[in-house]
Amino acid sequence: MIAKSAALKQLFEEMAQLKEAEKQTFSRVVNKLFQVNYITRKKIADANDYRFILAYKNVFEAYFALADFELMIERHEEVVYIKNESSFNHLRLKKEESILLLIVRMIYQAKMSVVTLDENVEIYLSDIHNELAKVGYLDNKRMTKDKLKPSLQLLKNYNIIDYMDKNLRDDARIKIYPTILFVVNIDNIKDLLDHLDQYLQGGSDNEEIDED
Repeated sequence: MIAKSAALKQLFEEMAQLKEAEKQTFSRVVNKLFQVNYITRKKIADANDYRFILAYKNVFEAYFALADFELMIERHEEVVYIKNESSFNHLRLKKEESILLLIVRMIYQAKMSVVTLDENVEIYLSDIHNELAKVGYLDNKRMTKDKLKPSLQLLKNYNIIDYMDKNLRDDARIKIYPTILFVVNIDNIKDLLDHLDQYLQGGSDNEEIDED
C-alpha cells in the first residue's frame, strides 16, 4: 500500500489533471466501490466503470490509500475491488448466507472448466437446490424462499451474482460473476466441502466477507 504522504501528493497531482466530468465520474465510482465493493467488466452495467478505474488507477490507489484501503485489480478475471488490511468494514453473514455462498462457489468452480474467458457462468436456481441436497443441507429439504430470497439478494447486492426472476422459480437463471473467486478464495473442491461441513455440523454461525 502507498504511504499516506506519497498518496496525498499523488492524489493532489492526479486530481488536478482531471476534467470536471472525470472528477464527477471518479466520485461516483468511489462511492460505488464503497457500496458494492466488487466491480467486474463481465457485468454490462459495470463495464465502463471497470475501464475507468483502470484508466485512472493512480488516483484511485492514492484515494483509497488515504482511507486505509488497497485497490485490488485482478486483470485476468476482469475484477476490481477494495481491501482493508485492518479487517474493518467486514460483513457478518448468517449461517444460511454462508452456506449459499459456498454452494455458489462450488458450482462456479465446476462450471469454470466448460466456459471460455469471454463467457459468463450461468446456472438455474434448481442447480443450487440440487447442490444443497447433495451436501445434506436440512436433510435434503429445500431451502425456503424466506431464507433463500434475502440470501440471494445479498449476493446480488455485492455483484457476486445476478438474476432477473423476482419470483425465483426453479428455472430462474442466475449469472455468477468471477468476483466470487475473491470472496471465497478456495480453489480446491475438497476444501470447499470441508468448509461447508463446519456449518452443516453446527460450526460457526457467521462468516466474514469484505463489505468495502
